[in-house]
Formats: sequence, C-alpha cells, structure tokens
Amino acid sequence: MLVRALASELDERLRGRSARPSLLFAPDLSATLVLDRGEALRFDLHPTRGWARIVSAPDDSGDEADARILGVSAPPDERVLFVELADLASFGSTRRRVVVELHTNQWNALVTAGGDDRIVSVLRGRDAGDRTLRIGARYRPPPPSHRYGAGDETREDAWDVWRTLMGRTTPAERPGAALRTFAWVSPLSAAPVLGDAARTEGEVELEGAFERWWTLRTGEGEHPVLLERKRGLQPFSTPLPGIPSRPAASLLDAMEAAASEAAAEPADEGRERERLLRGARRRLAAAEGRVRSLYRELEAAGGAEGMRRFGDLILAHLHLVPAGASVARLPDLEGGQTEIEVELDPKLRPHQNAEAWYEKARRLERAEERIPELIEAAEAEAARWRAAIGEAEAEGGALPGWALRALERPSGRPAPKADEGPRLPYRLFRTSGGLEVRVGRSSRDNDLLTFGHAAPGEVWMHARSVPGSHVVLRWTDPAAPPARDLEEAATLAALFSKARTSGVVPVDWTRRKYVRKLRGAPPGSVVVQQVKTVFVEPDPAVEARLREDPLEGAP
Repeated sequence: MLVRALASELDERLRGRSARPSLLFAPDLSATLVLDRGEALRFDLHPTRGWARIVSAPDDSGDEADARILGVSAPPDERVLFVELADLASFGSTRRRVVVELHTNQWNALVTAGGDDRIVSVLRGRDAGDRTLRIGARYRPPPPSHRYGAGDETREDAWDVWRTLMGRTTPAERPGAALRTFAWVSPLSAAPVLGDAARTEGEVELEGAFERWWTLRTGEGEHPVLLERKRGLQPFSTPLPGIPSRPAASLLDAMEAAASEAAAEPADEGRERERLLRGARRRLAAAEGRVRSLYRELEAAGGAEGMRRFGDLILAHLHLVPAGASVARLPDLEGGQTEIEVELDPKLRPHQNAEAWYEKARRLERAEERIPELIEAAEAEAARWRAAIGEAEAEGGALPGWALRALERPSGRPAPKADEGPRLPYRLFRTSGGLEVRVGRSSRDNDLLTFGHAAPGEVWMHARSVPGSHVVLRWTDPAAPPARDLEEAATLAALFSKARTSGVVPVDWTRRKYVRKLRGAPPGSVVVQQVKTVFVEPDPAVEARLREDPLEGAP
C-alpha cells in the first residue's frame, strides 16, 4: 500500500519534469535522482530507515537534467517502484528506467537502459536468488506475490473468497492467513484490518474485516498520516484502526517528518558504525576460535583406539590387575617383553576399569562422528561474518541486515526471560508470498516441531536421504501450495541439511498427517507416506532473504 501511494504521489509531482538519466549513490546507502529546479528525489535505503524525499540537489550533481520523466508506477501489491525516463541526450531518445526495490532487508536501487532493461548502474550489486543485480545483466523484477485482490475482482466475488477462506480459519490464525492470501495486507496492517475477527467467530466480525480490507484495497479515502509507533513515526498512506496517528499534507511530507525525527535523535553514525564493526569482528573471532577448538577435539578423538586397547589389556590380564591400584603395568598383547602402563580407578574392580576405558572410547567415537558437521557449521559461520565485515569495510559499504539483527542479540544462546515464553524449537522464515516456514533446530526439536507445532494439513519437508531439519510450510489448503513458496521452503530444507553444499538437492514433501513416529525411534527419525519431490539448489541468499525481519513497518 505504501509503495502504491508513493508511486501515485511521485507520478503526480514528477511526470513531465526534467531529470538526470542516472542515480547518485552515497556511502550512507542512499540513491538520488537529480531533478530540474534545483531539486532531487532521494531514497534512503539503509536497513534502519527507509523513505523517499524531495531535497535540494547536491552541489556536485554534475550533468544537466537532460532526460524527461514519463511516469512513476508500481506493480499491484509489489514493493517495487519504477521511474520511466526518456534520455533526450541520446540518439533516438533512449529509454531509461530507475528501479527502486523496497523489500525489507533487500532494498536496492538501479538504472536500466534500452528495450532489454540492461543494468547500467546499481547501488548494491548482488545475486538475489535466481536474479543477478549487477551491471551488464538483464534486469528481472522480483517474482510477483500472486495474492488475491491485486486484479480487477468484483466486490461480490471478493466477499465470497474472503468469507470462505477466513471462515475456515480460527480467529487467532486469521491475521497470518490474510497476510499470506490477500493483496495489500502487510504485517503492519493485518491486525488492524482483522479487528474483532482476530479474536472471535461470527459473520458480522468477518464482514467488518472484509469492509476494512476492501477499503484498503481500493484506496478509497486514503490520506497520508504519521503512525505513532513505539519505535518512532511511521509514514503510511492511510490511518489504521487501533494505531494513533496524525495527519500529513502528503506522503513525502510524512517521510520528511520521519527523517527529521530520526536525525534529531542524538547519534554519531561514525561511532555507531565502529561499534557494529567491533561486534562483528568479535563474532568472527568467536567463530574462528570454535573452529580451532573443534579441530583439537577431532584430533583428540583419534585416541579412541588407544583407549579401547587399554580395555582389552585389562580384560586379557585380569589376574595381574591388583585391587585398589591406581596404575598397572601389563604385558603388551602383541607379545615380547614390552609392558604398557594403564591408569586405573582404585574404586572400581578390574573388569569395571576395562568397561570404563571402553565407555571413554565410545564417547570419543561419537564425538568423532559429530565434530565434522560442527566444524562445517562453524566454518560457514566464520565465512559469513568474514564476508559481512568485508562488505562493511568496502567503500560505501554497510553490514547486511542479518548481521545487524544478530548483533542486537547477545552471542551464544541467551536464557529466556520470564516474559518471553518458552524457547521455540524452530527458526522462523517467511516466503516471498507471505507464508510462514518453520525449520527445526536439532533432532529433538524436529520431533517437537513436527508433532507439537504443525497442523495435520500443513506441508512437511525434509531433504531426501540425508540428516537435516524438518521443515513445515504453513499451508493447509487442500490444493498444492504456490510453486514459488514451495520451492523457497524446500531450499531451506536443503540448506539446513548435510546436502547444503550439493549442486541440486531432492527434497521430499507431504502433509504433516502422513508423517509418523515409530516407537523407540531416535530423535528426528520418522516414517513418511504419500511423498512428492521437488529439486532445488541450496542457495544461502535465499535463507538471508526469507529470514523474518523485525522492520515490518518499512515500506
């Protein structure tokens, strides 16, 4: 909604004006389109702020504004804004397009040229899933959300769909269902739209919620406001029930007010940047230290064979082991005159000392099986922090959003506070279509997720034939989930498995009700029926893109 309203306001204010046919990028992650009349359109695309403003043109803006703005638009129910330009200085009035992607934690800005939309400049060159956002590549917009209500649906048809889908969903689940299914609903507006329908059953409550959604969908009576939220002012296209707000003359004015409030807060960006970098370096050092420690454990685990040998020596020479002794010198089993000194626990009988050495060997062998996987995870964590620091230390760089979120939490596993509730056995993600994905944290957590935090009709996934996390895609419709959401959830299943380094991974999926636990089976081990398979590439960028982001109110 916010992007739709912003595109409409910018189109009204900028259509027909002259502009420079390129963007100015700054180290603070802003992108500026220089306009005529000494003005500029500035987009702030930092992870902790996001707004568009009309500002004074930079003194060093350089070239003349020799392009004409043909229009500003946004695809229905998408977080992408397009500024269409005609480059009058080029032969034949070359078409140019400024693209601003406003997906939370994936904000970016770029310029394309020509009929094939080749990227000629970009704020943050990167690979976004199967899209390449780099100079010279052909620009491909993010896949559409395909939520209901973004087309030309009639009011009567929309009410039938709303009543049917919401009517078979419990009140507590309705905000999530609305977010996944219906266009123009965001994490910010879902609860206000549902209102009483999120707490009680009833046709009247459902109809009231539908009326609020339909009004948002059509944009009837929209007028910009500043929502007064705990973390500060939030520009929005219309008031939301239950959230205090104050009117604004325009959306751009609302964004200017939010920017002014943020600038008024005492902060030293240089010191804050250094503080974040120090925190990132500490996380890197901790990960590297864990790698070294695990390699030492792995080296020590190689001593299991020697411990088993001590047990064999004791059993072979029980008659030579004195009771209550702390050490015994026993003949080598390989013969000759060599004697081997074996440490003993004086409190144990000789055969119990043998079993104690065997148990030590078994523990080391179990560790030897587990440590390589832990080393791989620790090395991946170190590589992730190393890349984040490199990105931040580059000219104009900043720590990626996942690193900023991680630094907000203490390292290690913090003890839950009394008011935080129990620890969840899963990591939380959300697909591009808004569907919630739950990924088990460990073998025991897999059992808790599958049999305690998943409904029978929800989609269950697991990478085929390898150890890995159980994954639940929260989709209960009898029809198959949308292909894109299914593929993204399957990619998470591949990433959180031992097949994460493979090129292509088969991921099996079924409904949760077809997953069974056999009596006595080890944690995480299940039997699955009616399985289908999807093949995916375990792209780490997908994990970063789908991870739940606290900046839910951003445009």
